[in-house]
This record gives sequence, structure tokens and C-alpha cells, in this order.
Amino acid sequence: MTWIVWRQQRPVFITLVAGLAVAVVAVLVLRASMSADLVARNLVDCAAKGLESCMGPAATEFQTAWFDKMHIALATVLAAPVLIGVFVGAPLFAREFEQGTHALAFTQSVSRTRWMATKFLVAALPALVVVVVYQLVVHSWLDVAGQLGPLSTGEFYFTVFDSRGVSPVAYTLFAYTLGMFAGALFKRTLVAMTLTLGLFVVVRVLVGGVRESLITPTRIISDDVAEPASADRGPLVVEAGYLDAKGNVIADPAPMMNCGSKADAQGVVDTAACYRENGLAQRYADVIPTDQATTLHLLEGAIFAGLAVLFVLGSVWAVRRQV
Repeated sequence: MTWIVWRQQRPVFITLVAGLAVAVVAVLVLRASMSADLVARNLVDCAAKGLESCMGPAATEFQTAWFDKMHIALATVLAAPVLIGVFVGAPLFAREFEQGTHALAFTQSVSRTRWMATKFLVAALPALVVVVVYQLVVHSWLDVAGQLGPLSTGEFYFTVFDSRGVSPVAYTLFAYTLGMFAGALFKRTLVAMTLTLGLFVVVRVLVGGVRESLITPTRIISDDVAEPASADRGPLVVEAGYLDAKGNVIADPAPMMNCGSKADAQGVVDTAACYRENGLAQRYADVIPTDQATTLHLLEGAIFAGLAVLFVLGSVWAVRRQV
């Protein structure tokens, strides 16, 4: 049974390996070219320290030349799971039902459950390996650029966060099992592919919208009411605003912030003093620190893994009810 399934999935496996090889070679060539550019512009130390420590045309020109290219590479890491779900997961059972080959499998000595498990693993394992390898290669490129690359946007910037940690694996499992379930349920490859693409995007957006609520944020308070409580791009800012003298959150500070008519004889406005006179005592920011990024990856990954388990059970139900 394993050999038969392997023969059926061999074109998919060859496509995955070929695509990975092309992508990895492209990334390694770009990485080597960028490394040489860093050395030529004498920016190797700047990559570790950040743009602020190396202000000048060389650093700016480097970012102009390479920043967008690296973001495109991150986007391909984000696209890999849904492509696997659409082109590997969706046809897994749908094509069997469309072509009628499932009837032959059902008459063999092996059970339907073993047949499903074999098909699932033979296709899923190579797909997961491809995603992990490509993820590591792309981030090895970003690590060379350091703080001159997308990593400077912070750990929680969507392209950086979604392509790091266990997230790509969790997204791949979710997309793959979603496609598998859609194919087993509707028995039409094109329908399953369309549903997989649409539902994957919808669920990713929904989960991404509630991501910040998965962890209790840390409140940062600043006595400087004229400046944000957290200007650092590292933490994920969940909420920010003003506090009164008693430490209560001011729901609508707008009426208290009209300080344009408070200029002195020289026309200078002491904004901070004006804010305090109007009852704005402190600024606050509820943030998720960068050291909790891994925890957030695991929590979000658990959500997608749980959905994947449900889709696997749904696929088992859909195949077993097939006559």
C-alpha cells in the first residue's frame, strides 16, 4: 500500500523538491551577493548595530537595494503553506473520488483508515520538510542583513513574525488538512482547491486579528505625556493612551489636548505642561515584550494544530462514509 501511494504522490514529491531546490539556490545566490555588498560598503558592523549607528548614504543605499527583496522572500515563506494546501492537500482524496480509483483501494485487504493514514503521511512529511528547510534558508539570509534588513522592523512585524518559529509548520498543517478535508467532503478537486484558498486566508486574518489577545500584555507607564510610552519598535503595542492623576485610563483625551492657544510670549507651547493642566498625568502602553514572541508562536500554533486535528477527523469521517 505504501508503495502504491508513493507512486501516486511521486509527481508531487518531485515538484516539491524541484521547487525547493530552485528557491534555495536563488536565496543563496542573493545572500552571497548581499554579503559582498555589505563588505564593499563597509556595513558589516552596522548589520549588528542598526541603521541609527551608521547613518549615511551607504546604509540607506543598501536598504534601498535589498530591503524589498528580503521582504519578498519572507512573503514566499508565508505563501508556501497555502500553496501546499491547495496543490497537495486538496487533490489528495478529491482526485481519487473524481477518477474512481478509490474503489480499487477500498477493495484491497488494507482498511480505509490505513489507506488514509498512508496517503496523509506520504504527502505531508515531504511538504513539511520543504517548508522548514526553505524557512531556515530565508532566515539565514535575513540574519546576515541583521538590523539593516526586515529584522529592524521588530519581532512582531507581520512578515517577520508569521515566517518565524513554529508558525510556518502550523500554517502548513492547517492548510494541508483543510485541503484534504475539503477534497474528501466535496469530492471535486477544483472545489476543494478554491475552498482551501479562501478559507485559509479568512482564518489567517481572523486569528491574526485576535493574536494580541492570546497573551496578557505588560503595561508601560511614562510621566512624559508629550511622548509615547513605548517608542521602541520591538514590543507589540496592544493599546496606548493617557492616564489621569489617579491612574485611570482616559477614554477620550481629545477635549483635553487642545493646547494651541496656550503659547507664551515667544509663541512657544509647553505641550507637556498644558496636558497636565488639563488632567493628562501620564501616558501608558500595553505591550507584549519581544521575549514573549516564542510563547505567542506556540499559542497561535496550537490553534492551527487544533484545527488541523479537527480536519483530519473530518476527513476520516468523510472517507469512511464514502460507498
